[in-house]
Amino acid sequence: MNEDLRIRKLPPVWFIRSIDAVRSALLRINRRMFPASVVLYERFQSLWLLPCIKVAAELDIARLLEEKPRSVEELASITRSDSGNLFRLMRALSSQGIFRQQKDQLYVNTAMSKALIDGNDSLRYMILHHVGEVNWNTLGQLSYSVKTGKDAFSHIHGQRIYDFLKQDPHESELFDKSMTNLTELAIEPILSAYDFSTFKTITDVGGGEGLLLSGILYKNKKLSGILFDLEEGLRKSPEILQKYGVSDRVKTIAGSFFDENIPTSDAYILKNIIHNWSETECITILSNIRKAMTDTGKILVVEMIIPEDNRFSYGKLIDIQMMVTMHEGRERTRKEYDQLFRNSGLVISRIVPTIAPFSIIEAIKA
Repeated sequence: MNEDLRIRKLPPVWFIRSIDAVRSALLRINRRMFPASVVLYERFQSLWLLPCIKVAAELDIARLLEEKPRSVEELASITRSDSGNLFRLMRALSSQGIFRQQKDQLYVNTAMSKALIDGNDSLRYMILHHVGEVNWNTLGQLSYSVKTGKDAFSHIHGQRIYDFLKQDPHESELFDKSMTNLTELAIEPILSAYDFSTFKTITDVGGGEGLLLSGILYKNKKLSGILFDLEEGLRKSPEILQKYGVSDRVKTIAGSFFDENIPTSDAYILKNIIHNWSETECITILSNIRKAMTDTGKILVVEMIIPEDNRFSYGKLIDIQMMVTMHEGRERTRKEYDQLFRNSGLVISRIVPTIAPFSIIEAIKA
């Protein structure tokens, strides 16, 4: 097995859901034991934790500690930081289980801080992007979005986010690497939940560098793939496809899912694509795929589904990110997805849950 692409056997969805239910119940009990203001203040403290995590990722401290345990003075020297303030940063993070200070005053990594090291299971670039200046300032304009119904990003920058990224190579690279971090986390839950072996060809629509497609093909040796994205999105795909040994089974095609030039295949997978766009734009994307797919073809939309009731859902929080960043982008409920697919000439055949917060929505021609 390629060590760079680990496909582990994950626990079943029902088991993870049961653990989450118990955890949620215990949290509710805990919070009811204290005054509401105290509970809210505790949750408010993330305001100070998030920038600390971002600076640690920026200074690449976890990688330095992976080499060997280091003192705060040594870390400060390497990162050209003030040792006193770096100590205060490390003290705050260590109190949260992110890094650990030993009795000899040297710092070492913990399981959580290792997620700040580039490689498998890394969140480093996701943190650098989401807690970075551009996104942080956008979230600061949440009230604008709530009051006007418009995205704050366009209000701040005078253009939509994808147009902005085309003109800013640094932010574009950071954004792409952030999305790669999320895809790396998604591969195993997707492969554990869905059987791709029934297909002969699968097209990853908006698949970028092809990491998800590589994972699917790696596990399914008889499957061929098509990587479909804008030309700039495909820039690093040859490197990734070759790295995972699937280049000979993948055809890369440059194009836009807003145009009627989508290739024909047995299945199409769209991961975190639909939530970026308005209702009208989503219907255009799905309708274009419907025209290209065979009569027995399937569309697999990987997204979070927001529950209708008051249950906690990561999607309800990420929807705030979509509100301020994307022009009419949003997370959706099951009813909203049903309507979206019907308006595109499709029908949901089933929804496959995963151990991650997202599900695989399988749709066929109506």
